[in-house]
Amino acid sequence: MPEARSLLEKLDPILRYVPTVPRPRTPLPLSARLFWTFVAVTIYLLLMMTPLYGIQHAVVPSFYFRLMSLIFATSFGTLAHLGIGPIVIAGIILEILVFSGILDIDLEDPVDRVRFNALMKLLSLAIAALEAITAVTIGWLRVSSPLIGALVVIQLLIATMIIILLDDMITNGWGLGSGIGLFILVSIAKTVMWYTFSPVLAPDNYPVGVIPALITAIVRHHLPLDLIYSFNRGGTIVGLAATILLGFFVLYLELLSVPIPLTFTQFRGIKYSLPLRVMYVSVIPIIFTAFTLILISHLLQYVAFATMNNPALKWLACVRRAPEFGGAWVPCENSLLYFLWSPPPPNITPQYVIVHIILYVVLCTIYAYIWVNIAGMSAEDQAKYIVEAKLSIPGFRPNVRIVAKYLEKYINALTITSGVLTGLLAALGDLLQVFGGGIGLILLVEIALQYYAIAVSEHLFEMFPGLRRFAGIERL
Repeated sequence: MPEARSLLEKLDPILRYVPTVPRPRTPLPLSARLFWTFVAVTIYLLLMMTPLYGIQHAVVPSFYFRLMSLIFATSFGTLAHLGIGPIVIAGIILEILVFSGILDIDLEDPVDRVRFNALMKLLSLAIAALEAITAVTIGWLRVSSPLIGALVVIQLLIATMIIILLDDMITNGWGLGSGIGLFILVSIAKTVMWYTFSPVLAPDNYPVGVIPALITAIVRHHLPLDLIYSFNRGGTIVGLAATILLGFFVLYLELLSVPIPLTFTQFRGIKYSLPLRVMYVSVIPIIFTAFTLILISHLLQYVAFATMNNPALKWLACVRRAPEFGGAWVPCENSLLYFLWSPPPPNITPQYVIVHIILYVVLCTIYAYIWVNIAGMSAEDQAKYIVEAKLSIPGFRPNVRIVAKYLEKYINALTITSGVLTGLLAALGDLLQVFGGGIGLILLVEIALQYYAIAVSEHLFEMFPGLRRFAGIERL
């Protein structure tokens, strides 16, 4: 659109002053990139451990589940209170505007790409300001005066800018992978380590970490039932076992692939295999599934607390205080809110288990299908990549339409399979009290594998620089 293009050009004088981390003048060796990645992780962990100055108390809303804090790598009441949330939201908004044609930006053009990144930083800061002001205004971050509230907002804006620059540093060739993925990995790993090894005492007078709690139980000659399996504490023996077993199973599935035989059209004797992963798409659908369930649950909880005495709406949203669970608010078993509650409520029933699994499987499958068709992963897109790379399937002409028809049955099956498996594993992880939740575990394994692949490939390219030129990859 000409209007959108002219608006962007008018913003250029402002976008030029947006802070950025320049690319290194010369390609950095793997050891240097690992060092700067470690520096970024250390700084982010310090942000997660440094409390905000001036707040009296940080309230964690009941609907803001641990899942959101994992996905956005947040730590309530600290400088990382907003985490990477503003960056993720800004990126999604801008990508939707670009793909829909509302924003006239060509992401293949280097100039437009720089403009896009600068615009995303500005939008991230704007979203961070809105979230920070909201958190202070409605009391999630309690302060003693408006002046202290303004100081808290400024702290969060500075922390968000630091996080943006850390992501910029890693993405621009100083580190490995992307800062967003790295910070999510750090957040989930921190949660897993906390529920495994933390010596801090829980309300049951046993350490939060399951291993110290187990040692304490052995010393006291008493093993409480809550330590074996309970939704009242974070680290349990069942949760630790489920984290290990499901983690290895997810890793096994992530490494499975269906090979598609290919040959070079110019060199008939050279054969090649295109591996299509069984978990063809897993991360994005599970994140969108989590957002969907959290949003609906959030709205229903507002309805529940706003209509406590309205019996006509109790089937939709109903909560009650449960003396049997220490007076905590729990959803009523016969309401829709009950089946959307996550992590699972203490008053769990077989109906909840069934509906919880079905919801995750259905939503993950739907989002997997949508994402494959809009993110360049469909059969047509893969066929285009194959033909453009001068490859062909043995026995078929190197034609995009023909190759796409051949790949369609594989990609459609893998899309549905990966959606069903991702939803099933995420739901089972929640029910078995996996540390970090089922979604967190999938993200942990997926991102860790990506970083392992990046490190191995970078090491290989460093040992044999000619491979990089042969693969047509430009060094950052």
